[in-house]
Amino acid sequence: MDYVVERSIKMKTNEHDFVTYGRRFSTYKWFKPIVVAILFIVFSLIFSSILTFLCGHAATDSTAFINQLNGGYDTMDVAHALSVISSEGAVATMIPALALAVFIVKDRPFSSYQSSRGGWNYRIFFIGLLISLIIVGIPNLILTFVMHDGTGINQFTIAGFIMLTLLGPMQCVAEEYVFRGLLMQTFGSWFRLPVLAVILQAAIFASMHPYNVIGVLEVFVFGLTFGLVAWMTKGIEIASAAHIINNMVAFYTSGFGIGAIKEDVAMKTCMFGIIIDVVIILVFFVIRKKTNLFEQVKRDDVAEFNQKMQARMERKRA
Repeated sequence: MDYVVERSIKMKTNEHDFVTYGRRFSTYKWFKPIVVAILFIVFSLIFSSILTFLCGHAATDSTAFINQLNGGYDTMDVAHALSVISSEGAVATMIPALALAVFIVKDRPFSSYQSSRGGWNYRIFFIGLLISLIIVGIPNLILTFVMHDGTGINQFTIAGFIMLTLLGPMQCVAEEYVFRGLLMQTFGSWFRLPVLAVILQAAIFASMHPYNVIGVLEVFVFGLTFGLVAWMTKGIEIASAAHIINNMVAFYTSGFGIGAIKEDVAMKTCMFGIIIDVVIILVFFVIRKKTNLFEQVKRDDVAEFNQKMQARMERKRA
């Protein structure tokens, strides 16, 4: 009997679509994601402002430090600790900001922003890292060496390298929580059209990156790719892994003076990135079709949450 119940729950959970996942929870109301988003923005601004203020205060030349932060990608410093903390660290604070907003609104569990398989799956994440290293990391590294537009001078301090290694991946995961989690799932719950939700979040994602037109186009396709991958794999683990490999190659090569992070993106770089994006989609589409990797359910968040809410309502009535 237990086996039958467990199997029925698992089959039900497997049917959960990641993009429209928010509608599965009994407390869903169309306006609640807006409340979560507003609280998230407020908390994120507070956390990032405090971090930037502290780093600016600790900097030897505060004015130069602020000017460097305001200079965009052309003046981006990924080699020194304070600069990394105030840039990558500020973005990484979006994770606790979103968690706090979700905790206050209590419209659904925080784990539902990670996947519709019952939260974060580390096995899927590490598999994604390995595959992304091959299809994203190595090609990007080769392109960087071919273009050879770096200074040729290592800029890293030991503290800067450590901070980048710790905060760089967190920055990437934070963006996945916000764009492929909060935004995409909000649009999905409103319109019930996953493809439209994927496009909308990608457009907003691209608008948040201060590149030239070609660079914004590349980031838009980048956002589409990660949105489609999150939809296909029912979670943000693979998108996070590919995002991490892509960004960390750029960060490390910039810090070591091999490459450069620029606002003006060349067309050949854009086309190369789009080709990699297509490969990412195809590879994980095949993996989804040939394996049950993305059907491995840890728990049924929907059933657990809805039962908890039902029990709470019954206690209030008693």
